[in-house]
Amino acid sequence: MRDALTWLQASRASDIASLQRLLETGELMAAVSELVHRLQRERGANNLWICSDGALFSAERHARQQEVSAGLEHFYQALPAAIAQPGYSRFCNLIAAALQALAGLPALRQQISQRELDQAAAMAAFNQVIRTLLNLVFEAADTASYPGISRALIALFSFMQGKELAGQERAIGSAGFAARQFTPDQRSQMVALIAAQEQSFITFREFADSAACESWQPLAQASRDIERLRRIACTGGRCDETGALHWFSLLSERLDQMKMLEDALTATLMQRCRAAIDQAQQQAAGTVVQGDSNFSLYVSGADWLPGAAALDSDGLAPQLGRSVLSLIGEQSQRLQQQADELAAMRASLDERRVIDQAKHWLMQQQGFTEEAAWQALRKSAMNQNKRVLEIAQAILAVAKTLSN
Repeated sequence: MRDALTWLQASRASDIASLQRLLETGELMAAVSELVHRLQRERGANNLWICSDGALFSAERHARQQEVSAGLEHFYQALPAAIAQPGYSRFCNLIAAALQALAGLPALRQQISQRELDQAAAMAAFNQVIRTLLNLVFEAADTASYPGISRALIALFSFMQGKELAGQERAIGSAGFAARQFTPDQRSQMVALIAAQEQSFITFREFADSAACESWQPLAQASRDIERLRRIACTGGRCDETGALHWFSLLSERLDQMKMLEDALTATLMQRCRAAIDQAQQQAAGTVVQGDSNFSLYVSGADWLPGAAALDSDGLAPQLGRSVLSLIGEQSQRLQQQADELAAMRASLDERRVIDQAKHWLMQQQGFTEEAAWQALRKSAMNQNKRVLEIAQAILAVAKTLSN
C-alpha cells in the first residue's frame, strides 16, 4: 500500500505538470487569436487596395502592417521553450510551419506593393499564413486530455475557424464591390463561405458554455444591410461605387464584435486551466495531509485508530488500506470519466480531419479552391441525402484505391 500511495501521488503530480503545459498552451492560443485578427485586417486592407488600383486604403495597409508586427512580438513571447517532450513532436512541427509562414510576410508585402500579385493570389497567400496558425489551435484541441479544457479549446477553434471564414467573405466581397462586379468564381466562393461559417458556428455552439452561446446570439444572424449586400454579391446584382467601403465597414464591425467573444472564449480557457491546476494541487496536498494523520502505521498499543486490532500483511492498519484503495478508486473513476468524454470529442475532431483530407484531395485532383471543395462535398451530400462525412469517407476510399 505504501507503493500505491507513492504512485497515486505521482499520478497527481503528472496531472499538475500536464495542466501547467496546457496553461502555457492557452497563453499561446490567446496570442494566436490576436495575431490572426490583425492578419485578417491586413488582408482586407490589401484586397481593397489591390482591387481599387491603389485608390483605397493605402494608409490603412501600412497601419495594419504595424499592428501585425506588434502582434508578432506578442506571439513570439508566448511561444513555449523548444524542448523535446513526449507526445510533443507534431505540435513543435506545426509551430515550425507557422514560423516559416510568418517569416514570409515581408516578401509577400513587397510583392503586393510592386503589383506582382493579383487579388486572388495575395488573398490565398494570407489565407495560408492564417491557416498555419489555426492549425496550432486545432492541434491543441486534439491533444488536450481534460474534458473541460478540451471543450473550451474546441469551442475556441470552431469559433476562430468561423471567424476566419467570415474574414475571407469580407475580403472577397471587398474585391467584388471594389471592382463593381463579381465573377462567377467569386459568387460561388461567397455562397460556400456563408455555408461553411454556419457549420463552424454550429460546432462552436455544441462545445461552448451557456454564457458564450448567449453572447453569440445577437451576432448569429447578420444584419439586414449585410444580408442585402450578400444577395447582390451572390446573385451578380449591380454594385455602386460606395459598395466596397460600406461592405468593408459592416463586415469589419461584425468581425470586431466576434473578436470580443473570441477573447471571452480565450479567457474561459485560461480560467479552466487555472481552476484545474488549483484543484489538482489541492487534491495532492490533501493526500499528504491525510498521510500525516489517517495514513499512519498502526503501532501496537496505540489508540488513535479506533477499531484497529492487528497489522495486515504489509504492516499497515486495515483503515489505511481502505483509505488508499478509496483514493485510487476515485482517481481511476475520474480518469475513466475523462476518457469517455474525450472519446466523444475526439469523434467530432476526427470527422473534421476526414472532411479536410477529402477537401485536400479534391483540391489536388480537381484544382478546386478550399471553398469550392467544401461546396462540392456539401452539394454531393444533399443530392444523395447523406452526411458530408459519408461523402468524404467515400472520396478517401476512392483516393486510396487509385493510389494502389
